[in-house]
Amino acid sequence: MLHIKIFAALAAVSAQEPDGISRDAPVTSPRYADCVQLVDADLKLGRIAAQQWVSEGGGAEARHCLAQADLKAGFPKLAALRFEEIAGRNDAGDDYVRARLYDQAALSWLEGEEPSLAGNALDEALALVPDSGELQLTAAKVYAAQERWQDVIDAVDTAEAAGFVSSQTYVLRGRGRYTLAKYEDAAYDVVAALTLNPKNIDALVLRGDLAQTGVNIEVSLDAPDEE
Repeated sequence: MLHIKIFAALAAVSAQEPDGISRDAPVTSPRYADCVQLVDADLKLGRIAAQQWVSEGGGAEARHCLAQADLKAGFPKLAALRFEEIAGRNDAGDDYVRARLYDQAALSWLEGEEPSLAGNALDEALALVPDSGELQLTAAKVYAAQERWQDVIDAVDTAEAAGFVSSQTYVLRGRGRYTLAKYEDAAYDVVAALTLNPKNIDALVLRGDLAQTGVNIEVSLDAPDEE
């Protein structure tokens, strides 16, 4: 039986975790900023304003604002299609910007429960920036949705080596290792996930699953005694 003790101040952890490549495209025009601000303040009115801007020929910025409005309105598949369409435009930006747009599409397809289409968008992003460690965070989520557990493990390994980590992706790697009966390795992913976010429900569920295999992870609020 493996027994692991976690020392974590549950109320004191404040790690900012990346979620794939940032969902905000690097557009900076005043009208784009106003559009996004309106979407945040009044979704219905903001979405209408974004649609009007698109109809006026607003270009990639207008379409990106509308895609974000669609996503907030509960239409992730429509948003995904818009993100992909923007990525294919001449005014979308350089390869890194286009990869970010495909990353947004992949995450939106996942939200719409379309893992196969998410995988297609991810492939487009990786083709543009194959060395992006940050993009591997999204890859882990896509592969998990497709139940490609070894690929999940490899993606999180790559992201971690590049300095990109998140509580969620540690849990995904832990779930992959658990599925492949690598219980001790999975336990250390639970430790890593709870260190970043002690209230991560999925990590706590995985901790319970591991306990059923004889791997017990103890969470303590107290720091270990120094000898």
